[in-house]
Amino acid sequence: MTSHMPTLVSLRAFEAVARHKSFRKAADEICVTHAAISHQVKALETSIGVKLLERTSRWVELTPAGEQYYPPIREHLQGIIKATRRIQTPEEPDVLLVQSYASFNTMWLQPRLAEFLQDNPDTRVRIVSTFEDGDYDMHRFDVGVFNAPPFDKRFDYSPLFETDIYPVCAPEALNSASGGIPLKELKNFLLLSVPSTWNEPDDWNCWLDAVGLDRQTMKFGSIFDNYPLVREAVLNNHGISVARAPFCARDLERGRLVRPFDISVPEPGRWYLATQKERAPNPKLDTFIDWLFEQIETDPTMRLFRA
Repeated sequence: MTSHMPTLVSLRAFEAVARHKSFRKAADEICVTHAAISHQVKALETSIGVKLLERTSRWVELTPAGEQYYPPIREHLQGIIKATRRIQTPEEPDVLLVQSYASFNTMWLQPRLAEFLQDNPDTRVRIVSTFEDGDYDMHRFDVGVFNAPPFDKRFDYSPLFETDIYPVCAPEALNSASGGIPLKELKNFLLLSVPSTWNEPDDWNCWLDAVGLDRQTMKFGSIFDNYPLVREAVLNNHGISVARAPFCARDLERGRLVRPFDISVPEPGRWYLATQKERAPNPKLDTFIDWLFEQIETDPTMRLFRA
């Protein structure tokens, strides 16, 4: 059987459709027409002789072959994007590369980083954000902060912290002067969420189970790819979401967000510090890691733990 090399354009179209489960959203992302996306996916299926998508006027689903094909195609396209970015903006020497989720970087690390840089003027730090577990750029990585498991065999992991989760909303969402709402009224609010990754339980499932509420009676709204996005929606009073205590503490202190219920539950999963298994001695990196542990130890919303 002769192997045909699909075109990069058709693979990109398939990856976008499979990820969004929508031809329209894929077309918007790539800035082409719906017809062009459909044509490229059809051309790919014809080229390899395998049906990858089941589609109707209302929905798109991957076939079993598509489910098998999609993960490596996404991985390699992401690799091309990252390789291109690296040669366009090569890393500078002697810059610490700190990688974590966009939520940790923007909601917790960035507000504290100025203090570290002021105390260590000879150290430069570059923050690299990822939105998904497993989406790590090994070429832009000195130290990482990740929720685990899963564990990546390329890294050494050290226990870092665990924390709690609870619902938050905009102050405008609450009508009562007491600043809270009865649990039984939660079903009248729109619940916003971020999908769970790997095998971790969903945030809302954890919290609803803890307080004895039935998920089936709730009204769920938009699903967001990451916590910074859902935060913006909550700040604009579009619904209630579950937040991690360290990442919403500043918003709560400044009155931008409020807690409608005084009930917290442990976050599913714990946070670890990751370093590459094979790394040269780096005193500046060691100083940064020591500072990071000190910051976490003094943060009342975080709890250090031992593996």
